[in-house]
Amino acid sequence: MTMSKTSILATLAVGLILVGAGCNGSKSFKPYDAERNPTILANRGAPSLDDEFRPAAWVLIDGKEGSFTEVDGRPQVQWVINEPVGPSPTFRVEAFEPVLGKPTIFKAVLRTVQADDGSDITYAIAATGGDFEVGRDYSLATPGESFVIRERPTMDVVDSIKPLPPGTYMIAASIENPDTTKVGLAITYFTVAGQAE
Repeated sequence: MTMSKTSILATLAVGLILVGAGCNGSKSFKPYDAERNPTILANRGAPSLDDEFRPAAWVLIDGKEGSFTEVDGRPQVQWVINEPVGPSPTFRVEAFEPVLGKPTIFKAVLRTVQADDGSDITYAIAATGGDFEVGRDYSLATPGESFVIRERPTMDVVDSIKPLPPGTYMIAASIENPDTTKVGLAITYFTVAGQAE
C-alpha cells in the first residue's frame, strides 16, 4: 500500500470526522503508559495534542496494534496494521490518559483506501450520549444502540456496516474529553484479508 497521499487523506479524514454523527467488549488490554505507548516506541517523543505526528490516541483493529511508518525519511500520520483482519472486525480506541484524561465522546470515519472489488465505501460513526469507553472492544459492523452510523454521501442512518470486501481501509477517529474539551485524533490503516485459495 502506498502512503504518498497521507496528508491529503489525513486532511480529508479530519474534515469528515467533524461531520460525523454498545456492543459488549472486553477491557483486558493494559492501557498505554508513559514508557509503553506507540508514539514513544516509534521514537517520536511523548504523545502531544499539538503535534499530529505524536498522537495521544490509537485505534486497534481486531485487537491488533499498528506501527508508524516513514516515507522518504518523513514521519506519516497514520498507524498501519500489517496483519490482515476479518471482514467484520472489532475496533478499540486507546488514549494516553496523562494527556487526554478519560474521553467519552467518539466520532469516526471509515472509508475505503483500495478494495479488491473496486467498491468505495464511507461511513460516519458516532457514539451518542457521551458513554463511549476507551479501552473497550466494539464491533465495527454493529457497535451498539448508543452509536449512529451514517452512510456517505447520502448521510442516511443505517443499522450496520456490511462485511468489508478484501482491501485496505482507513478509520480516522476523534475522541474528546468533555470535561477538558481536549481532543485526540487517530488514523489507522488496516487490510481485510481475501478468501483463502
